[in-house]
Amino acid sequence: MKDITDRQKQILDFISLYIYTNGRSPSLREIGEAFGFSHIAARDAVATLVRKGYLEKIDNGLRSLTFPLNERLKRENNAVPFYQAEPSYAVLSAGTEERIFIPRTKKAAFTFKVTSESMRNGGILPGDFAVMADADIAKADGDIVLASLGDDEMIPELRRLRRIGNGYALLIPDNDTMGVIKAAESSLRILGRLISIRRDYH
Repeated sequence: MKDITDRQKQILDFISLYIYTNGRSPSLREIGEAFGFSHIAARDAVATLVRKGYLEKIDNGLRSLTFPLNERLKRENNAVPFYQAEPSYAVLSAGTEERIFIPRTKKAAFTFKVTSESMRNGGILPGDFAVMADADIAKADGDIVLASLGDDEMIPELRRLRRIGNGYALLIPDNDTMGVIKAAESSLRILGRLISIRRDYH
């Protein structure tokens, strides 16, 4: 495909976001309004992107724009590191060559296959795929996090983090057979925050 200008990239990004948000492509009028174009200028801009291979028209309908498959995959999916089980700090630091495609999000840092029963009552089951954001402890209170103790006494698990003051926090499972862990915040190693769960049905 041929090179495109910065403005053409902006038009593609606008169309991509519009489709993601609305489930359909924008009309030429909406593209023109977004960029201060006339209807004719918007039509010509779209025609240029179609000719260069960055867009496709399904038919001659009002909202018939889509992306070619290779471009659609880049825009709709994001390849993130994938681990076969809850990764430790050392494993995360070492990295992995394995990747998994998930719906695109700027927050996603890595994903892994859940093996622990720690959040079973909350509907997170072994075999689920946990999509994690980078740990941001300042925003993690009350969120589900992948955590372990700094001295590696605990295999990392998904648990809900609650601060209780005086430098202490609780790691709370959603499983009646497992106990709550109370620890000094300084001893906790928060590896990531849960942002979504994927489940494959066979």
